[in-house]
Amino acid sequence: MVKLTQEIKDTITMGTVYFFATSSKGGAPNVVPIKALKVMDDETILVSDQYFGKTLKNLEENPKVAIAYWTDKGGYQIKGTAALHRGDKVFEDDVAWVHSFSPKLNPKTAVVIKVSDVFIVKGGPDAGKKIL
Repeated sequence: MVKLTQEIKDTITMGTVYFFATSSKGGAPNVVPIKALKVMDDETILVSDQYFGKTLKNLEENPKVAIAYWTDKGGYQIKGTAALHRGDKVFEDDVAWVHSFSPKLNPKTAVVIKVSDVFIVKGGPDAGKKIL
């Protein structure tokens, strides 16, 4: 796995909407906008599931995921492998975190992503360049 740089972690915290991509076992793609995302550590990102339908089904069939986002300071595409957590400490921490900013939301699954690759998302000569 790769380690996220401080710059990448900073831009993640600045993001307001992230695009979360999954695919079925057969390769049918699905992308959804999400807001409940945070860095857990240098190698791990948490996505909190409140509304996943096709996304959750895809995650159960195929753990490979991608996240893309853009901020004023730049943007990245992050790829990795997801693990689903329900009814454990990771899930309990996810629920507490989500309730700290939106008590009405009810997380169903904590999606923990181990980062494997990071690419630049911006125009110019480095567009799409793998950096981690």
